[in-house]
Amino acid sequence: MAADEILANSKFYIDIDGLSDLIIKSVSGISATIELAGSDASYGVTSGGVSAVQSTVTGVSNSNITITFVGTAEDKRVFDWYYDSHSTEYSGGGTGSGGERKTATISLYNQGGDEAAQWTLTGVFPVSYKGSSLSAEDAALYEETLDFCYENLSRKM
Repeated sequence: MAADEILANSKFYIDIDGLSDLIIKSVSGISATIELAGSDASYGVTSGGVSAVQSTVTGVSNSNITITFVGTAEDKRVFDWYYDSHSTEYSGGGTGSGGERKTATISLYNQGGDEAAQWTLTGVFPVSYKGSSLSAEDAALYEETLDFCYENLSRKM
């Protein structure tokens, strides 16, 4: 990789445990926010009327990740993962997956095809599933969109 090479958004892939050969259209929502307390205003004054202000970290929140897959005729693993991760509403039973969380790796590649950036997400769990709108007039490919939450985000490269 060339020093200070600029990376393109179009050279990426996401590998999720057990779902490593999907056709991915897009990934969005890689985001983490440090939550603070006490950063908005003074919590008191000291001698001489000097305001005392301190930001204290109270936690971290992660946004949901959205992945859009190109659907294929015989591969319903994305839907099955979503379905198995949630209790069936009519039977009131547990989940098919037993609450299993997955690990996902998002890789961004340089112009030479080498991995140049990598994010690892642990505790991955699907929260919503959506299929494409269908229309006789539409020439677009069928897509499935999955939103998932995660417990931890780290960047390795």
